[in-house]
Amino acid sequence: MKMTLLSGGTAGAKMAYGLKSAGADFNVIVNTADDDVVLGLYISPDFDSILYSLMDVFDFDRNWGIKDDTFYFYQWLERYSSKPYIALGDKDIALHVLRSYLLKQGKALSQVFEEITELSNVRVRIFPPSNDRITTIVRIGGTEFTFEEYFVKRITGSLECIYIRGSENATASTSALGAINDSDVLLIAPSNPFASIYPILSIKEIREAMRNFKGTRIAISPIRNNVAFKGPASKMMSDLGFEPSPYSVALLYNGFIDKIVIDSSDARYADSIKKIGIEPIVINNIYMKDKAEIKEFIQTFLSKI
Repeated sequence: MKMTLLSGGTAGAKMAYGLKSAGADFNVIVNTADDDVVLGLYISPDFDSILYSLMDVFDFDRNWGIKDDTFYFYQWLERYSSKPYIALGDKDIALHVLRSYLLKQGKALSQVFEEITELSNVRVRIFPPSNDRITTIVRIGGTEFTFEEYFVKRITGSLECIYIRGSENATASTSALGAINDSDVLLIAPSNPFASIYPILSIKEIREAMRNFKGTRIAISPIRNNVAFKGPASKMMSDLGFEPSPYSVALLYNGFIDKIVIDSSDARYADSIKKIGIEPIVINNIYMKDKAEIKEFIQTFLSKI
């Protein structure tokens, strides 16, 4: 059974680690709408999280970066009043330098991702949804920010809207479309629906391929007991008029999924989810707080699909 995982960073890292540990045959289409250029270096935070989890060096305690990394380079930048808002670990910088070097050679982002994954010997392919630059933009108090700024800088205030800049003219990467068409199962990680999955689906060809997919399409809810596992997903849902619940997640993905995994504590939403034509899969503890819980969840999940 060949699978393709659509994901953002943290939740995607957990899913990728668990699927690889279980010996699953899978690829990843990762959100690139949080990518940024910092001090001339091309940063791709969600790709990095997926890659580091597959390399088994991801920091699951901080939920970003490389475990036990140091930050001497980043701290020294402060002496020159040049410390960026995104923390750059000393080991982490090696990946940013390599990726930037490959891109400056004129290679497409999908080629760069493929080359890096091969060099990292992770035996899982990671694809961008598009080789074109897309960026998630949020508006708060009439001012627009990138989602990465909003999240990392902890910008407060009610979210007024969200959109993906550049997606209207972006074309899907051939590798991402190929992964979808060659799969038996499509998985949507328990990532932020607006900030991580919506950017992938904003690419027209991917959206159409998802709608026309003949296999099984499954999402894992990022919400449990009306609270997101991590990050601002539940607040974003509330700000945009959605109850933070697995039912709302099912509504957001309606037309793109056949089934949704929900936590047993949210079983009360199962009937409502069924009524919109999506099959709920109820599993105890879908949170995955550490490696042991990740492996336990993935084993249970794979036994039910």
